[in-house]
Amino acid sequence: MKIIVCGAGEIGSNIAKQLVYEDNDVTIIDKSESSLRVLNKSVDLKSVCGKTTHPEILEKAGADEADMIIAVTESDELNIISCELANHLFKIPLKVARIKETEYLKSNYAKKIFSPGKIDVDAIISPELEVAKDIIRKLNTPGAFDSFYLGDKIARIIGISINDSCPIINTPLRMLPGIFSGLEVKILSIFRKDEIIIPTGKVELYPGDDIYICIKNDDILRALRVFGIKPQENRKLIVVGAGNIGLNILKILEKDYPDINCKIIDNDLERTKDISSKLSKQSTILCGDAIDSNLLRDAGASDSEAIITVTDDDEVNIFSSLLAKDLGCKRTMAIVNNTNYRNLSKKLDLDVLIHPGNITTSAILQYVRRGKVKEVHDFGNDRGEIMEIEILPTTKFADKQIIDLDMPDGVVIGGIVRNKKLIFPDENTTIYVNDKLIIFSKPSSIKEIEKYSEVNIEFF
Repeated sequence: MKIIVCGAGEIGSNIAKQLVYEDNDVTIIDKSESSLRVLNKSVDLKSVCGKTTHPEILEKAGADEADMIIAVTESDELNIISCELANHLFKIPLKVARIKETEYLKSNYAKKIFSPGKIDVDAIISPELEVAKDIIRKLNTPGAFDSFYLGDKIARIIGISINDSCPIINTPLRMLPGIFSGLEVKILSIFRKDEIIIPTGKVELYPGDDIYICIKNDDILRALRVFGIKPQENRKLIVVGAGNIGLNILKILEKDYPDINCKIIDNDLERTKDISSKLSKQSTILCGDAIDSNLLRDAGASDSEAIITVTDDDEVNIFSSLLAKDLGCKRTMAIVNNTNYRNLSKKLDLDVLIHPGNITTSAILQYVRRGKVKEVHDFGNDRGEIMEIEILPTTKFADKQIIDLDMPDGVVIGGIVRNKKLIFPDENTTIYVNDKLIIFSKPSSIKEIEKYSEVNIEFF
């Protein structure tokens, strides 16, 4: 695909890198020459310096032949205008816009604003809202570093770190069905240091491994117990950072979890004054420095189930998490953008790291993928992705047994959602039209999986 990315900030750069890695023809636009220069040193793409809302700049970027535009600058208004120009002047088929401001996203306005004949944007991506939702999903899965739904919430994918107390370490995977005693669990992938291991019957789990499993959503607590993880109820939380992500977290908590008591810490006095008038009684805001142990103590860190740190400063997020844990907080969840810090997560004893770039990239990739790809969860750092694919007539998957599929290396079919039930397939399972496949793929095999899910022209 020929894709234009507007904005070479962190989000735009992450998306551009991933798209180039997958052999797309990518051009990125930004008004900062230095940002483009840094990106060009590590990524083979075309760059255009200028304003993303200038027709001449879009034309120079190849808008006449582009299949897609992804507008992810820091300005909502610039993103909207860029998509409007792409639609009216250049007839670009697919337009994706990043929107941060909640006023644009309110349902009573969004449907009227972003629709054919009005502002014709095909997909709205709100990184701050996507990150907040991701954090809530992880919060609701104690002991897991990742958690998300697939197949209309019938399937649950969980990321678990294996430690010395896990009861199934050093056990060949072929023996697990007997140990699980009727519990159906499919291991999709194993990350061991810098290596991706595709699970087979001979493979064993070792302390330090990170694994992704697929289970029925109703089996989550039982599955966690099998891996030695005790359930934990969330009653008291601390949120550090009252920016857009923090506010979105608070809104979800107040709407869906009224029994959770939440303390919010932010160092901006004006922001805390503004927010305090909008909060319900279940939330209390404190103004101060989150790496002040006395303030964390006042916020109740010693008996809180979790601290969620979502400021723009990685160091504040990391150190406030560690201080809270030292005071007795049971679980830490921190936004960390710097990849060097991410690699130290286990040494730092951080329970959950949130990668905003990966979350946003995943949300956008489902619009880039060919075929009927419903969802994509990209792990970043060349660790592959899990995707959900709906099977349409004439695709290479349709009406085939798995054993007859010439699947590329590094691919695991982890589950099939059919008629609102999750099936754990074996090589003799037949894939039917309207099935939803849950697939893990190494980066090198993603393009091949796309070809399998593409619909032949006779379908139309």
